[in-house]
Amino acid sequence: MKYGGTTDFRIVGGKGFALKLPNGVTVSVQWGPGNYVDSDVKNADWDAPGKAAAAGEQWGSNLAECAAYLTEGGAWVAVTGYTGSPEGADPDDFYDDVVGHLNVQGVLDFINAAAGITLEVEDNVPSDQYPILPGQQEFDFDETR
Repeated sequence: MKYGGTTDFRIVGGKGFALKLPNGVTVSVQWGPGNYVDSDVKNADWDAPGKAAAAGEQWGSNLAECAAYLTEGGAWVAVTGYTGSPEGADPDDFYDDVVGHLNVQGVLDFINAAAGITLEVEDNVPSDQYPILPGQQEFDFDETR
């Protein structure tokens, strides 16, 4: 049995799940106390999902919240149309890294949008690839500097 961030599918806090996508992004889908979901679920006791599981009962909500982050490093990833600041927005305005109150179709759309993200690779990163590709630079192994 595997635990933690090394697995592709994870149960998180007994109130949601995380999916490690092939593009290096992980999507979190949560519905529980403190999440942006149905008000009765959001305001339930923090341990309500665990108590429900221990009693053999299901835990649920009609709405869920989603977020995306880098699988390696955990930095938030903006999902266009859902999270992060819109283009041209005032940089001093607050924009959440979590989008809430999504129905099932909204969650599916968020996951698909996150799966379509292409992570940027910084230019001019040293490479050991030959031949050297445009935008890359060769390692400098000269120790006399």
